[in-house]
Amino acid sequence: MFLGELEKYTSQYEKGIKTISFKSSYPKIIKEPIGLKMEKSYGNYTLFFNSKGQLLQSFHNEIRQDYKLILGYDDKGVLIAVLKLHSKNNELISISEFLYDMHGRIKSELVRSFYYGVLGIIQSESIHTYIDNTHTIDITSNDDTPDAIFINIYNEKNQLIEEKAFADKEELIYWNKCVYDAAGNLVKEISLSGDGEPDGEYEFLLFNSGQKEGYIFKSKDSNYKREYEYTFNERGHWIRQVVMNDGEPRYIYERSIEYY
Repeated sequence: MFLGELEKYTSQYEKGIKTISFKSSYPKIIKEPIGLKMEKSYGNYTLFFNSKGQLLQSFHNEIRQDYKLILGYDDKGVLIAVLKLHSKNNELISISEFLYDMHGRIKSELVRSFYYGVLGIIQSESIHTYIDNTHTIDITSNDDTPDAIFINIYNEKNQLIEEKAFADKEELIYWNKCVYDAAGNLVKEISLSGDGEPDGEYEFLLFNSGQKEGYIFKSKDSNYKREYEYTFNERGHWIRQVVMNDGEPRYIYERSIEYY
């Protein structure tokens, strides 16, 4: 597990939170008898934070697999390792290790995934380099997974303005450019083709209580409006999010939050 995958969990912390239990579902039409029920979806977990806001561990309840993460920090509170284990028997799934440069930026990530059979141990490594306003990430693996390069470019305010990703250094995976307003809010993300021509655009809607309201997506093949409708608790933290496409509910996310 790389740091980028952990961000969706660590970024949920707000002052005073002890645990967050996240549940996802989607509406499903039942033919006989005709009706509507909520079906469990992927991405269900519980996060455990300490009083300093560090994510200590998490338990993940997926449709096909249950697992847990245990995070390890150094004496300065910097994340240096993550263990991923099967929930029932603590069988090791992977070990992730992180090293940082003198500026506190991530320098390398090493992930060892354990397959108890023919495959053995699969090792993936991510090397980060920083030159001026460009952050480059090289990912390699000892299996047949294609190598990948991610290039992120930032402006003088350290806002991401362009990102590219390539497989095997040549095959374009994606190319996006970002536009911000005077207040620093992301208002538009443009997807580009290999020749640099726009082939999709996300126009982000206004914010509500610090949360994005959604976006309008436009391309030659698809156009839709995605909106997020929130319910907040007494502390102003969202506990229910309804995701809608063109007014039709697609997913419902619920959070139970416990505080110190």
